[in-house]
Amino acid sequence: MAETPTERALREERAFHDERYGASAPLRPDTRLTFRDSITPPYLPGGSPRGVTQLRAYGLLLREGIEGKQVLDYACGLGKWSVHLAQLGAHVSGFDLSGVAIERARERAAYNGLEIRFDEADAAALPYEDGQFDVAVGIAALHHVSKYPGTADELLRVLRPGGLAVFTENFGHNPLLELGRRLSMRELEGAGDVILTEAAIRDWAAGFSSVEIEPYSLLLMAKRALRGRYGLLSALQALDEELLRLVPALRRYCGECVIVLRR
Repeated sequence: MAETPTERALREERAFHDERYGASAPLRPDTRLTFRDSITPPYLPGGSPRGVTQLRAYGLLLREGIEGKQVLDYACGLGKWSVHLAQLGAHVSGFDLSGVAIERARERAAYNGLEIRFDEADAAALPYEDGQFDVAVGIAALHHVSKYPGTADELLRVLRPGGLAVFTENFGHNPLLELGRRLSMRELEGAGDVILTEAAIRDWAAGFSSVEIEPYSLLLMAKRALRGRYGLLSALQALDEELLRLVPALRRYCGECVIVLRR
């Protein structure tokens, strides 16, 4: 039987990520420093280009409270967030389409003496029970999975009523940013990336009782070109805050966002 378009896309995306994870630098099993850096904004020393949204997502998880709760690391990659959340007392499960990523995530959990369930899985067919999770977190995940039918329904199925899902994502309304992304992302053909708009996010999440989209980084989207120039990046961050306060309509043209969903 011939592959369906969805099956072919999954196979190609899995192969792409298996190759990239397999060719990546040696795994750093101790995640304390790498996690700290990942939630540090780019205008601070050691910061990450995605630090603004990841810090916000982390704050939302802490505000929700995760100790003793069932937490799903959605498209977990190498398991950095899984390990940290388990160290905070959460009961963590993580899945990813890439089998190579899952092998490395298991190595990380074992190194840290943690019991974390990791599964190689398709987001449209999750190997979990109905209502199993209190919280789900996805770091740069939706722009990979949202194009596949049934992925939102599966997340709804495995979240308990009232459960929280938090995602950090790109935000695709700024034409200048989109031009830059398309030029810079040519090497990622095969990754299955999608640039998300507000309409696309709300359409995917239509089954949730609450959908909040928090845009971040307008001028600060120059962060990759200005990496390490902390004074200039701090000035851009301050200017962003003032511009977005004075002209809220500019939020639409920010380059990244945090998505907060309630089951």
